[in-house]
Amino acid sequence: MSNLICKGLHRVKSAIRNSPTHYYICFTQIQSFSSSHASVNRTPNQHSFTVNYLINSCGFPLEKAITASKYTNFETPEKPDSVIAFFYSHGFTKTQTSNVILKYPRILSSKPEKTLMQKLEFFKSKGVSSTDVVKMLSTTPELLQRSLQNQIIPSFEFVKNLIGSEERTLSVIKHFAGRPLLVDLESRMAPNVDILREVGVPDAKVAFLLTCQPRTFMTRCERFRQIVEEVKGIGFNPMRLTFVVAVQALSSMSKPVWEKKIEVYKKWGSSQDEILVAFGKFPWFMMVSEDKITRIVDFLVNKMGLDFSYVLKRPQLLSMSFEKRIVPRCLVYQALQSKGLIKRPNISLTMLRSTEMWFVQKVVNLAKEEAPEILKLYEEKLAIAR
Repeated sequence: MSNLICKGLHRVKSAIRNSPTHYYICFTQIQSFSSSHASVNRTPNQHSFTVNYLINSCGFPLEKAITASKYTNFETPEKPDSVIAFFYSHGFTKTQTSNVILKYPRILSSKPEKTLMQKLEFFKSKGVSSTDVVKMLSTTPELLQRSLQNQIIPSFEFVKNLIGSEERTLSVIKHFAGRPLLVDLESRMAPNVDILREVGVPDAKVAFLLTCQPRTFMTRCERFRQIVEEVKGIGFNPMRLTFVVAVQALSSMSKPVWEKKIEVYKKWGSSQDEILVAFGKFPWFMMVSEDKITRIVDFLVNKMGLDFSYVLKRPQLLSMSFEKRIVPRCLVYQALQSKGLIKRPNISLTMLRSTEMWFVQKVVNLAKEEAPEILKLYEEKLAIAR
């Protein structure tokens, strides 16, 4: 009897492997062959059909399968099989499909041809390639949860009207994997845009903020208005680009984080007013992590011998790459200075901000004949940074 059962199971598994839906069918379907051998199809902890399906058909680890099963439930494989088959037929890889299901388990209970196809067709109708659609939806599967008519299309049209062209709108949406379309239009995006307009920010500057950092518009309206008033109070001009950058900076961090960064700068001997002046010159200055602030300032002050006041008056220094820009170029400058090939008392901002070609031609090549080892030093430091 046991031999017959084993042969039967072997024939069934062979049939499954040759079936188009092999990757979707849960092993527990073999239950029907013998109730006395049902334990063959169950995990040691006797998990549900849904959990077993998520493990066997979606490749989930047990723990993630149990968590995902709290948000979806089914007793037969037909519906989830059709969802997985839909993704595969539209170019999603097995990994991308699993990622979508992991983030949005309820999708396994949906009707793909009705709810999913419409969204794929909408993006394709706007000129988004099949490859980009797959990349966008697998990165941001929340788009599949949102209503096409009530959320995605209105948000797309709002962003397009603000940015000014469908081509640029698509570029922004692809760059941010569709996330701008997730911002609640009525309660967040539209009111926050109005708040900026009320204080005199031109639409072009609003569009810049939306194209560069759409997440800013996800801020609660009450908090967003407070931030805009704070930025005005610091002295930023709403007509200038730095105004919306300052809004972005403040909305990207909590008050405690802002205060911690202020304290980091104060440790080097600056006052609150001096920090705000630097922020007014270059708002990105406050978006740098505390760790990066410490590393850059410590290097420039203790290694290069600069006064912190010199650094604070040039807040752009804090936004540069420490490993790829500041360290290699400063060490080249220091080596040139030690050999008397450069007379400047302090490394200039131009020297650090310039393009790679300019720096090599105008600075490194100064030492080609007198100190060829400096070029080697620069190349070694860049190699380490890469």
